[in-house]
Amino acid sequence: MNFERRQYWTGVLFLLPALAVFLFFYFYPFLESIYYSFTLWNGSGSPEFIGLDNYKHLFSDPHMTNGLLNSLKMAVFGVIVQNPLAMLVAVLINKKFRTGAFIRTAIYLPVIISLVVSSVVWGQLLQQDGFFNEIFIRIGLESWVTDWLGTIKTSFPTIILLTQWQSVGFCAIIYLAGLQSIPADMYEAAELEGARGFTLFSNITLPMLMPTVTIVMFLTVVGALKLFDLPYILTNGGPGTSSYTLFLAVYNAAFKENNFGYATAGGIVLAVAIMIVALLQLSITRKREVEL
Repeated sequence: MNFERRQYWTGVLFLLPALAVFLFFYFYPFLESIYYSFTLWNGSGSPEFIGLDNYKHLFSDPHMTNGLLNSLKMAVFGVIVQNPLAMLVAVLINKKFRTGAFIRTAIYLPVIISLVVSSVVWGQLLQQDGFFNEIFIRIGLESWVTDWLGTIKTSFPTIILLTQWQSVGFCAIIYLAGLQSIPADMYEAAELEGARGFTLFSNITLPMLMPTVTIVMFLTVVGALKLFDLPYILTNGGPGTSSYTLFLAVYNAAFKENNFGYATAGGIVLAVAIMIVALLQLSITRKREVEL
């Protein structure tokens, strides 16, 4: 056995323990969960095979259907609003000015604040007698006063805005890293040719930033479809099912209703939805990537 082959099999030998752990703790439970999704199971005891009944019930359950719809709305909002906003913020803070470090820190600060703490604070600020409604009353906008998290029309839009407050800084920092990786001489050459402003952005910045756009959009879409914390803490999906997400519906089915087989079916649907949306998004954005 030559030296290269011996090195290869030595590497494989060292990888085997990690591969065994992965297969045991990730791959095997995933395959087992597919079986459980076809059963009636309360988390203990022997599961009862019921075929496709769980999947049939998913599409008539308002918690699951509204949760899936809200999760898709969140993903679309992230793609259309959050990503362009984060890119704009990154372009602005990429410029050199005296308070640049402070502004970058302030923009990223919501990302590192505990989600539970920020949810509790926002819940207090947005309630019927909270800070924002008090401001509206004082400036004569009594018609704007509402329980932002307690009405069907405003609960989920409010949660969407709160997720943007927390996520835009994270996306902006990734975009900032992408902007700073673009060679300066490309801008200098374009400026010598007379490119300025939006022309410079559309012909140099955006094409060179597309690999970063692919990463940020992927994280945004997957994060939106997996949204759980904010709705759970602030509204628990209410009022009614107006602020349910699919992840929250799966959680409640498992740990409140003890219907683990049904919850597993919902989790499988969530995983499939994430894969489909993520693959579509990746296929669209990767076609527009350019290499340095």
